[in-house]
Amino acid sequence: MKYKLLTILICLCLILSGCQNQTTIKGIEAKLRRVVSAQTIEVIIKNKSYQFRLMGLETPSEKQQPWGNEARKFLVDFLTVNNSQPLKSAIVILETDLEVKDKFNRIRGYGWFNDELINQKILSFGHGIVNLTYTDGKYDQQLLDAQDYARIMGKGVWNPDKPLRNIN
Repeated sequence: MKYKLLTILICLCLILSGCQNQTTIKGIEAKLRRVVSAQTIEVIIKNKSYQFRLMGLETPSEKQQPWGNEARKFLVDFLTVNNSQPLKSAIVILETDLEVKDKFNRIRGYGWFNDELINQKILSFGHGIVNLTYTDGKYDQQLLDAQDYARIMGKGVWNPDKPLRNIN
């Protein structure tokens, strides 16, 4: 009798845990076309090409600032390795408004890849700094926490031992 009751309780727990809502990311599915920079990607949405600016962060320029090439390479590697597919076949989920564009004609928002917030991932590896000027506040704390982690761990731009390379 004791084991029967225990078996029934375990089964009920398994059933209840299976019925819980899974967190789903709501956004627009897009096919990655290319990585423009560490903060901008080009995507295809319904056969139309868009430049998409990851908001909430600033990354070093490849041509003008130290760590720029490393930051871009990190994003390329992240979008390739996790997908184990060629870069151009990666599917990203974008939280954005297709009608609102910045002064460079880019849509902007948050990007998700394999259930990871791309904006946060870049910051947690020290490939940029937080800039909350144009965010909607939804993920501000996550972005700040990611930057703090990179700073404390001395990653990327927060690594005082990494020599600055000549940018001329």
